[in-house]
Amino acid sequence: MSLTKKDLSQIKEVVDASVEGLAVIVNKGFQAVDKRFEQVDKRFEQIDKHLEQVDSHLHRIDLRLDTVEHDMSEIRKHFVYRDKFENAVTRISAVEKKVGIHEHK
Repeated sequence: MSLTKKDLSQIKEVVDASVEGLAVIVNKGFQAVDKRFEQVDKRFEQIDKHLEQVDSHLHRIDLRLDTVEHDMSEIRKHFVYRDKFENAVTRISAVEKKVGIHEHK
């Protein structure tokens, strides 16, 4: 059986309509994907802003820790351990007894 021009024209119309319908469906799908990507992009922008705030906060904490570490370093320069202090007090007390100086309690 051979196809006529009319048959071929009808087949072409059906195929064209199907392709057009498929193109519309695909386009709608891409539009939906685009909308989702816009939402994802907005979310990433929010996350970026939040991370910038966290970075800024961490930077301020680092500066404060640097100050604390410096202060502790200065304190350590003048720090005397208890055992060395007690040893010095014992030795001073012994010297005071020999010299005749007594602290009255």
